[in-house]
Amino acid sequence: MSVLGKGLITVTLSLLVALPTGPGLAADNGNDETPGLMAVYQLAVDNDPRIAQARARLDQAREARPQARAALLPSVSLTAAVEQSRQDGEQIGFDAQGNLGLQDIETTVDSTSYGIEVRQTLFRWDRWVGLSEADARVAQAESEYEGALQDLLIRTAGAYFDLLAAKDTLDTRRTTREAFEMEKERAEFAREVGTASRTDVEEARAAHDRALSDEIAAEREVEVAREALLELTGRYIRDVKPPVREVEPRLPDPEDIDFWVSRALETNPELKATEFVAEASQQRVRQARGGRYPTLDLVASRRWVDTSSDDNPFVNRDTVDDNIQLQLNVPLFTGGENTSRIREARAAEREAWSGVKLATREVRRETRDSFLGIRSGVARVSALRQAVRSGETAVEATEVGVEVGSRSTVDLLNARRELANARAELSQVRYAYLLDTLRLQRAVGQLDVNELERLSGLFTGSPGEDVHGD
Repeated sequence: MSVLGKGLITVTLSLLVALPTGPGLAADNGNDETPGLMAVYQLAVDNDPRIAQARARLDQAREARPQARAALLPSVSLTAAVEQSRQDGEQIGFDAQGNLGLQDIETTVDSTSYGIEVRQTLFRWDRWVGLSEADARVAQAESEYEGALQDLLIRTAGAYFDLLAAKDTLDTRRTTREAFEMEKERAEFAREVGTASRTDVEEARAAHDRALSDEIAAEREVEVAREALLELTGRYIRDVKPPVREVEPRLPDPEDIDFWVSRALETNPELKATEFVAEASQQRVRQARGGRYPTLDLVASRRWVDTSSDDNPFVNRDTVDDNIQLQLNVPLFTGGENTSRIREARAAEREAWSGVKLATREVRRETRDSFLGIRSGVARVSALRQAVRSGETAVEATEVGVEVGSRSTVDLLNARRELANARAELSQVRYAYLLDTLRLQRAVGQLDVNELERLSGLFTGSPGEDVHGD
C-alpha cells in the first residue's frame, strides 16, 4: 500500500460550491414543512435503523477491551458454607465400666466457615494476546462506524436528490403532456377545417398518449422516492427544498485519478476496518497457540472455620487457615483440541486477508468510478445545458415553421419531445454529479457533516444566484 507524504500535498476537493456559512445555512433547521438537506439528514441520524445498528455494534465492541483487561487483573471471591454432619454406628472403645468392646456412637457436628480468595494471573499467554485482539476489534468497530456515518451522508443526499430529480422529471413530463394536449386539440381542429391531414391528427394523439404514459410513470417515481425518504427518516416527507443556486461543475483538484486511488487506499474507513479484522485474526492465531503453553497463577486465601458438637467436645474448634499457592498447569494432552483450534484460527486469518484484498479492489474501483463520474458529469452538464438551449430554440423555430406551413405537426412534436428529454436528463445528471463528488470524498475518508452542510447552501439563499467552485 503506497504512503503519500502527509503535509506535503494539500488535498482539495472543491467540486461543489463556495457557499457562505451564515444565516442562510442556519435557517435549514427542519422546522419548515418543506425540509432542507440538513433537516433531512438530522431526521436520518435520529431515525435510520442502519445507523442505530452501527452505533449499537460500536458500543458492544468497545466492551471487548475492559473484558480483556479484566482477565489480567486480580480476582477476589468470597465463600461461605454451613454444614451439619451426623455419625451413627459402632466403634471399638471403653464403656462406662471400663470394658473394651464395640460401643454405639451417635455424634452431630455443626460447622460454619467462610473465606476470601485472591487470584492473580502471572502467566497466561492467551489472555495477554487477548488484550491486543480486543484493541484490534475496537479499532475495527470504530472504522466501521465511521464508514456507516459517511454511508448515511451518501444515502441521505442520494434520497434527497432522487426526490428532487423525480419531481423535476414529473414537472417536465406534465408540461410536455399539456403541450401535446394542446397540439392534439389544434390538430383535431385543423383536421375539421381541412388544413391538416389525418396523419397529423393521429401523430398528435399518439404523442399525447405517450406523454400521458410518461407522466404516470414519473408520478410513480416520485412516490418511490418519498418512500425511500420514509425508510431513511421514519417520516413521510412530501416535498424537500429544491436548489435555488446554480453550480458550475469542476474537476477534482488534483486532476489525477491515481492520486485519489492512492489516497483512498490509505484512508478509506471500510478498508481500514478489514485490515483491523485481519490484525485481530492474527492475534487469535497467537491465542490458539497459547493453549499449548503452561499457565501460572498466584492464589492467596484465608478461611475461618467454626466447628462444634454437643456429643463430642473434642471436635470443638475455631480456626483460621491461611494459604498461599503458586499454581502451575502444564497441558500435556488435550485430545487434539489445541491443534484443531490453531488450524481453525489460521483458516480465519486467511479469510480475513482475502477480505482485505477484496476491499482493496472494491475501493480502487469505487474511487475510479466516482472520479470518472465527476469528469463525465462536468462534460454532460455543459452539453445538456446547451442541448436544452438548442431545444428551446428548435421548438420556437418549429412553431414558426408550422404557422407558415414549412414544418409539420410531427416535426413540432418531435422537437418538444427532444426538449423534454434533455431537461429531464439535465436534472438527473446534475444530481448525479453532486452525488459523485460526495462519493469521491467518502472513498478517501474525507466526507463529514460539514461538507453536507456546505452542500445544503444550494437549497437556501436567493434564487438565481450563480455560485462557482473554489
